[in-house]
Amino acid sequence: MRELHVHASAGEREEVAAILDEYDVDYTVVSDEGEGALFFFPLPTAMVGPILDEFRDSDIEEDAYTVSTKAELAETPNFTELRQRFSDSIHKLSKSELHAKIREMQWPYQLYYLGTLLSVIAAAAGLLLDQPALIIGAMIIAPQVSSALAAPTGVLLGDWELFVDSVKEQGLGLGTAIIAAAAFGWFVRWAGFVPPGVSVIHIELIGVRLAPSALSTIGAIIAGVVGAFGYTTEQSTTIIGVMIAAAIIPAAAVVGLAIAWMEPLLGIGALLLLLVNILAINIGALFTLIGMGYQPRWSDSDGSFRESIPSGQRTAVYATLLVLLVATVGTGALTASNISFSRTTNEQVETTLNQPAYSNLSMSGVQTGYGGMGWESKPANVTVHVSRSSNTGYSDLPKRLEGRIERGTGRNVYVTVEYTESGTANAKTSG
Repeated sequence: MRELHVHASAGEREEVAAILDEYDVDYTVVSDEGEGALFFFPLPTAMVGPILDEFRDSDIEEDAYTVSTKAELAETPNFTELRQRFSDSIHKLSKSELHAKIREMQWPYQLYYLGTLLSVIAAAAGLLLDQPALIIGAMIIAPQVSSALAAPTGVLLGDWELFVDSVKEQGLGLGTAIIAAAAFGWFVRWAGFVPPGVSVIHIELIGVRLAPSALSTIGAIIAGVVGAFGYTTEQSTTIIGVMIAAAIIPAAAVVGLAIAWMEPLLGIGALLLLLVNILAINIGALFTLIGMGYQPRWSDSDGSFRESIPSGQRTAVYATLLVLLVATVGTGALTASNISFSRTTNEQVETTLNQPAYSNLSMSGVQTGYGGMGWESKPANVTVHVSRSSNTGYSDLPKRLEGRIERGTGRNVYVTVEYTESGTANAKTSG
């Protein structure tokens, strides 16, 4: 529920009153000496947007004095009927309220970059220790949600300064996070806090972030969808921020650690994962906002897209859009190539293990490093996890898998098979 304060000039007073009367809104009017008026009236949250749109479509000045505040109780003749009329509507914020909320939730740049540094270092430590709790803590303090939702909101609300600043903040923030994670990784190696011979690729929490996959991309899109829905409907936003950070901060930490350990394929795969996730979050949020009715302002008027951008900002906006277009097309092509490599690898592993010689083996998972186009000087890592019911050796399995995968994908691969011992029993108890 909202309480709105709207100041109307002498010429606008009758227009405001007519709109409120048309919707059966109960209001109080306080006149000023200039024969203008200040209207006070409660509204259901879902009704704020339509009323403000009515004001905007009328002759009322857009710069008129308008304040919207939360209200706890309203007892007026028509308010119960209004609430029932809009009870089936999603209680989404109006465009003006959403704009104000996005602006308010943005962190000051000093705190934004400090929060990014602290969260990525905590995430890097959690990855090296293989401790999920530390990574979760890092995601809680990460500030990325403030910029991830600002860019699509700026596009739809016509705030191009917000859009450009958000994209710039995301790029600089993630670059800072990667550099900080690389410096932290180099320091812990140099100081001996981590054994110098440790293979970061085989750390479980790093192994799940070797490269983007179809499932990780879907998860990032859902994070953007949930973020946009949560921030426009006043749902709890604490967990939403954690979900968005979960797709960004650990991936940035893995890129930095790959630099510190000089693992180029790990770095490329994790960087691609990071770019795919951040783009998916922004795109998911953008289409969610459009689906909820937040249409671009230039589409609601007679003006064009170009005219909606202030002349002094057009160069920056067009340059930012070009960068995003190139990034989207490039990451899309690389991701599709890597997903194809992973799918073919899974098929070849399954075909091999279905042979009678390996009937006692059961596949529990396949981890593939980056195997897409663009880097072929080193073999792509493929780790196959299988369980066996006895300690029977299968010394030829890695070689067979390597041959099949290389023939199927056309890529040089390095195959590791990890075995897990298992046993089963099915005894009946006679009564």
